[in-house]
Amino acid sequence: MSDLSPETPEQKCLIEAVGVDKSYSTKREVIHVLAQMNLKVLSGEVLGIVGASGVGKSTLLHVLGGLDKPLTGSVLFQGKNIYKQSNGYLENFRNTHIGFVFQFFNLLPDFTALENAMFPALIRNQDKRLAKERAEYLLCEVGMKDRMHHKPGELSGGESQRVALARGLVNQPDLLLADEPTGNLDYHASDQLIELIRKLNEEFNQTFVIVTHSQRVARKLDRVMELVDGKVGPTSQNLVI
Repeated sequence: MSDLSPETPEQKCLIEAVGVDKSYSTKREVIHVLAQMNLKVLSGEVLGIVGASGVGKSTLLHVLGGLDKPLTGSVLFQGKNIYKQSNGYLENFRNTHIGFVFQFFNLLPDFTALENAMFPALIRNQDKRLAKERAEYLLCEVGMKDRMHHKPGELSGGESQRVALARGLVNQPDLLLADEPTGNLDYHASDQLIELIRKLNEEFNQTFVIVTHSQRVARKLDRVMELVDGKVGPTSQNLVI
C-alpha cells in the first residue's frame, strides 16, 4: 500500500492503521469488514471517510478510537501500538486523546447542555469548576451561549449536535472521531456544523476524522479516503467528490 498522506514538517502522522483486519462471526458466516487496512491521519487535518453502506467506515472509527480491537494489524498513536499496552492504557487513551461525536447525539436527556458537555471531564475526575469553565467556553465557541441551560428535549437537532461536539472536545483530545455527524441534520444545519468544524480546526489545529455519506460534506474537508472492500480505495489520494 502506498503512503497516501505524505508528512510535512508542519503535519506529522498522529495515528496510523497498519495492516488492520477486522471480522465478525455469526452463526452462519464470518463477515470480513476491514482487510489489510492501511491509513494515516495527519495532525491538524480534517479527513473524510466515505464509502458504501456496510463497507466498514464506523468499524474503522471504533478501531482507531480504541473501542474495538482488530483481529490483526496495528494502530499506532504517535508511534505507539495502542492495542499492545498494559492494562488500563486503552481507557486512559480514549479519555485523554480521543473525542467522539455520533450521528444520534447520545445526549443524556435529564442533563442540561452544559452538564452534558461537562460529563466526559467529570468521568476523568477533573475539578468540577474547571470542567464547567471548559464546557461553558466550548458551548460559547459552538454558538450555544444562550442555550447551555436547556435540556436536549428543548434543543433542535443542529443544537444537539453542537452540544455533542462541545462534549467531544471538552477533554481537549488530540483526535476527534465523528460518525455521520450530519446524518440527522437538514442541509442548513449540516452546513453550519461543518463550518463550525472548520472553524475549530483552524483556530485550535484540531484533528478530525469524519465518516460521511454526504458528498456535500466531503467537498468541504481537507482530504477524503474511500473505503472499498474493507480497505482504502486505489483512487483515494486524488479522490474527487
